[in-house]
Amino acid sequence: QNAVPKGEGGMVAVLGSSIDLIEKMLEENKNNFTTQIANDNSDGQIVLSGKNPDLDELIKVLKSNNIKNIKLPVSAPFHCKLMEKATQVMKKEIEKIDFKDSQNLLISNVTADEISNKIELKKLLIEQIENRVRWRESVINMINNGVEQFIEVGPGKVLSGLVKRINKDVRINTINSISDIESLKI
Repeated sequence: QNAVPKGEGGMVAVLGSSIDLIEKMLEENKNNFTTQIANDNSDGQIVLSGKNPDLDELIKVLKSNNIKNIKLPVSAPFHCKLMEKATQVMKKEIEKIDFKDSQNLLISNVTADEISNKIELKKLLIEQIENRVRWRESVINMINNGVEQFIEVGPGKVLSGLVKRINKDVRINTINSISDIESLKI
């Protein structure tokens, strides 16, 4: 929250549009406002971040193109360049931690690619604060690399829903309670 004072920045969800169209729209309007894609969640669900006056201009452009959008009730414009102060704070803390190479392949939010190297892990943990979450691409890459089952741990089913929108053929389990763990079939 210290990176951008409350009320100065925010996020807008764009529904029913493609990432390519939104990227083109941002490029065409780069002299009118500055916003950044924060989350590429699935086909038809993209989230943008920026300062509120810029988001207001973005919303006008979206509406003029009949693109549905919703201003999100968030306290800051996450996953964009405005989070630079938070990146600097996190970088100092992450650099203090002794990372080990991962024994499992991980998927980076920043690249949507597999990683396991400790140097790359640290670097990408820092970069993800200001960069787009490539959820759609990450899920596609996991599926292309043989992942057939996804398990969401924690309250709700938001991520499971996004995975289903990306590929209806994968198995999805959600873990919200002890009984969910006991009944899980892998």
